[in-house]
Amino acid sequence: MNIFDYAIRIESEGNQLFQRLGHETTNNELKRIYGLLASAEQEHIGTLEAMKREIDPNDAESSLVERAWQVKSGFRKLLESSDVLHELKDDPDGFWHIVKAEEENIKLLEGMAAAELKDEARVLLSKIADDEKKHLEIIEGIYEFIETPHTYLEWGEFSNLHPL
Repeated sequence: MNIFDYAIRIESEGNQLFQRLGHETTNNELKRIYGLLASAEQEHIGTLEAMKREIDPNDAESSLVERAWQVKSGFRKLLESSDVLHELKDDPDGFWHIVKAEEENIKLLEGMAAAELKDEARVLLSKIADDEKKHLEIIEGIYEFIETPHTYLEWGEFSNLHPL
């Protein structure tokens, strides 16, 4: 089975999750975060599809992908858990469930790369895992960008506690 098809499926599940959360939340800030995350997932799918076109299809074949196809990705677990979805849709700190799901996907890809027997497929799995790490940084950056105005520390020495 093709490695890129598997990676694209994971990203599609993430995209579905973010679109669903964005649609269901009543919090405008979360709606914005989930919209940006869905766009980032869509862009990442485009990157994976471009990589897939550049690689010989035989080099991207792996028997491990067939087994991994049966394992639920971190995003699929969140999509299928109505309790978690209910929490995530209106909880700004629920974002960290998404980060954990992305980290699970990275660990799975790294494990597959370590166990892969074909050199070409091992290199591709490692490359996709590295790409997922960069994508995770983008996801965290989106969250930090939106949340930064709400997270600051006000010190007494910088305020006018006493008239001069």
